Amino acid sequence: MKRPSLGQALLEFALIAPMVFLLIGATVDLGRGLLIYTMLQGASRDMARQAVLGYYNGSNTLPPTCTTLAAPCSLGPLTNGAHQLDALGMSVVYQDSSSISSAPAYGTFVANANPLQPGTITLTGAINPSTVYVFVYELDSAAGNPNPRWSCPSCAGASGAAVRTSGHQLVVVDLKLQWKPVLNTLLGIPSSITFDSQSVERLEY
Repeated sequence: MKRPSLGQALLEFALIAPMVFLLIGATVDLGRGLLIYTMLQGASRDMARQAVLGYYNGSNTLPPTCTTLAAPCSLGPLTNGAHQLDALGMSVVYQDSSSISSAPAYGTFVANANPLQPGTITLTGAINPSTVYVFVYELDSAAGNPNPRWSCPSCAGASGAAVRTSGHQLVVVDLKLQWKPVLNTLLGIPSSITFDSQSVERLEY
């Protein structure tokens, strides 16, 4: 029996190799996507657990005031939680709202039919891939109070506390990230995947 020539083997490899490399690349890309989503979930949970603490009620972007504790803390701002994804090449965007009843400029909020359940947030405007967009708001059941209540330091004079109020209200942390797989870029596919992780906790005070 005639043995296959080297040229035939190279030709067969050239035909099969692209499919093999594509499969390997897709597997690696999928694994990275799962890692990003898992870390996004962890970040939203950590931020929600911090947001319900009394000494985080003044700001989402400044270190907490916790000098009244028996052992004063030196914690960073609430939004630092989203920076857990920095190691994966992600950047973080957070802005306070211009109104206590509206979401930051990079998102739109549609309230839930049940006012004590989180609403739906959609990213708007020029959204950058590989960027974590941070949304933090309070569901305030107290009569006469804004619901939802967004962080608006410039609104404090007219609306009371700028970030969160007492009364064991619910705090919602919603992190959104548009991720474009490497294969999409290589293949010229413009679509991207939006990861969304939402965590809800009740204020401890």
